[in-house]
Amino acid sequence: MSNYASFYLDAPGSIVQLECIEISHPSFSQVYRYVRNDEDGVIAGGNAYLYQPMSIKRNNVTNDLEQTTSITFADMDDSLADAIKDIQKSQWPRERPKFALKIFRDDDLGQPIEQLQTLEIPTVSKNSEGLMTFDAQAPELNSVKTGLLYTFKDYPLLRGI
Repeated sequence: MSNYASFYLDAPGSIVQLECIEISHPSFSQVYRYVRNDEDGVIAGGNAYLYQPMSIKRNNVTNDLEQTTSITFADMDDSLADAIKDIQKSQWPRERPKFALKIFRDDDLGQPIEQLQTLEIPTVSKNSEGLMTFDAQAPELNSVKTGLLYTFKDYPLLRGI
């Protein structure tokens, strides 16, 4: 049985699932690591995760190749916001920031019970209330586009018989 299934089937009710995220980019001075549901922060998998009020919403099933996740920060860390602004100006289209979600048990912080594939962050937005939102998604899997239009003139069988 996997660690994830074991958590839900065998773990006592007092054990909490800790949702940790990592945001990285080659031009960042550090990997930004945050935990959603532990106000004291946590050291998990050998890394320190700071508490950050946020919501994490998975938009589809975890075993889908085209995963997407929406993250909204309520009280954004200025250093991450500044780092994102810097790369948006110069490097964004070429290399996007990476996002990873790791889920740990609070009684065993050695390794995650679940880890999503690393996703890309194509856009980041901030509203007037200070909420910063981004959608992390899998890299585009089918980016080949022919540009051909299917017309009745070129493909008469499209009309049917």
